[in-house]
Amino acid sequence: MDAKIFDNYTKAGKILKDIFGALLVRPGDKIVDIADTVENEILRKGGVPAFPANISINEIAAHYTPVPNDEITIREGDLVKVDLGAHIGGYIADAAVTFCSGKNDMVIAVENAVKAAMKLMVPGKKVKDVSEAIESEIESKGFRAVSNLTGHSLDKFIFHGPVPIPNVRNSINYEFKVDDVFAVEPFATDGVGAVKDSERVYIFSYLKDHNTRLPESRQVLSLAKKDFSSLPFCERWIKGITPLKFDLGVKQLVAAGALQPYPVLREAGRGLVAQAEHTVIVRDKPVITTA
Repeated sequence: MDAKIFDNYTKAGKILKDIFGALLVRPGDKIVDIADTVENEILRKGGVPAFPANISINEIAAHYTPVPNDEITIREGDLVKVDLGAHIGGYIADAAVTFCSGKNDMVIAVENAVKAAMKLMVPGKKVKDVSEAIESEIESKGFRAVSNLTGHSLDKFIFHGPVPIPNVRNSINYEFKVDDVFAVEPFATDGVGAVKDSERVYIFSYLKDHNTRLPESRQVLSLAKKDFSSLPFCERWIKGITPLKFDLGVKQLVAAGALQPYPVLREAGRGLVAQAEHTVIVRDKPVITTA
């Protein structure tokens, strides 16, 4: 990894570190205001959002981003997972924090899990070693790791790379190499330990071109390809299209295989979910870009 790439990764990580260091999530806050604020702050600090801000509450584990004029507000006692991505020149930082009122053992479990995992992100260690550390920390607090959500490798403009880091024990023998970049992402629950797709989809990414007669579909696809490359986007980022026409356009494009949908993920047993996440560059002394 040359110095410029390393610099971009670490600058992107510092942007998220600074945002999370100042972020307050309080009862009564509208989640659309939180999302707009953090996304604008990424831009103000010299980065670009790598995906729409995910603000997932209680049993919702991931992939909820507010729609325009979203009326959802934070309530006292909510477990609020804020998952942010920033990139500089395509080099991505990905981090998440769970906010809650007062002490919460599930939040402590995922925070301990990500700390334990980070120590193992060194050359020669294997994915299965990290996964075992994550699950052990979560189980030690009496919770279940979410089995079908994983950490993931990162690369230039590649948000979910080909190498996963499951949060449960496995036999993946991939050995970490110097300058591999990974997002390590423990999820814990008091539910059944798995998530399932809901019918709601608010996040999409470009897959391929598609000829369509619907003007709104052409506009959405053009912006998805030109402005966001292969990275995810949402309705809030597409200006000048009504919600109805946006919905019609993306449904047509998803059906044609031109857009990748990211359904909102809900814990299968309706259990609560907590999340912690950091981005790390693998070295003898791991470089945690977001901490």
